[in-house]
Amino acid sequence: MFALMFILACGSSEPEPSALKSASAAPAADQPTTLTVASSSVATEALAVADVADGVEDKVAHKCAGCALGMDGSAEHAVTVDGTTLHLCSSMCKEYFTKDLTGNLESLLN
Repeated sequence: MFALMFILACGSSEPEPSALKSASAAPAADQPTTLTVASSSVATEALAVADVADGVEDKVAHKCAGCALGMDGSAEHAVTVDGTTLHLCSSMCKEYFTKDLTGNLESLLN
């Protein structure tokens, strides 16, 4: 399932079809999103891993956390989680990642 979501969310630079755009209940991609996760050592460790994936420890992860840090993200699709800004590659990836924030953070450690 993750591989399919990876391909759908990250594998295309094509714009979303208009039917999907109007059906989406997610906030607009250019709207900043700030989220909080329940305090846990796993979430803290996952955010630290994401932060340094781009080679700089600065509380900004420039690699897409929704794509397991495998490709570059964009500030246009960023979310801030407990003080760390995660750049995601697309609005679909942002929507997918935020639906299960804790689970997706944990998957960064596997």
